[in-house]
Amino acid sequence: MRRRAVEIFSRAMAPTRVASRAQSASSDAPRRASRWTMTHEVVRATSSGGATSTYDIALADRAFDLIGDATAFRGVRAPGERVVRGEVVAEVEWRGFTRTAGDELYHSRWANASGTREILAPFDCVIERFNAAAIEDAYMNVRGPETWLVEVRAKSGACAALLDEDEYEALVEKEEIEAADRANAAYP
Repeated sequence: MRRRAVEIFSRAMAPTRVASRAQSASSDAPRRASRWTMTHEVVRATSSGGATSTYDIALADRAFDLIGDATAFRGVRAPGERVVRGEVVAEVEWRGFTRTAGDELYHSRWANASGTREILAPFDCVIERFNAAAIEDAYMNVRGPETWLVEVRAKSGACAALLDEDEYEALVEKEEIEAADRANAAYP
């Protein structure tokens, strides 16, 4: 019962998207080969050339739950540039709503929210390219984990150190419970 209440409350507390986002049926197919970061990026190996591989970086569904709709996308590093793990490689400007107050009867107050979400290099890599369609129209083309945003080249197997699906789901659940606990503690 507590878990279900936490799930309902967590969804109510998370920023929501300005427009609904349909879940792509194709997003389940690449999940098996996907790895995740602690900052909610999805990384997929797309090709291997022996010692190096090409990887696509996208935002996980949880990232969109936290930010809302993408309004702009831009690379902050140049193609061909070498970056180290944790460095910012791109930015997504976003707009959404956040819950500012509520009570036990689910009367909620919402506020507009916006910001810039950084996309970090998940490991040492070289920037290959950015998704031109996402740069041109982020609102229409940054749609979920099936939309790659940055393509990088790195050592083959570089994503092995990232989270697998079970580890990532545990991270998301922990974050949602912590958010609900913070909201409950803040309630007067």
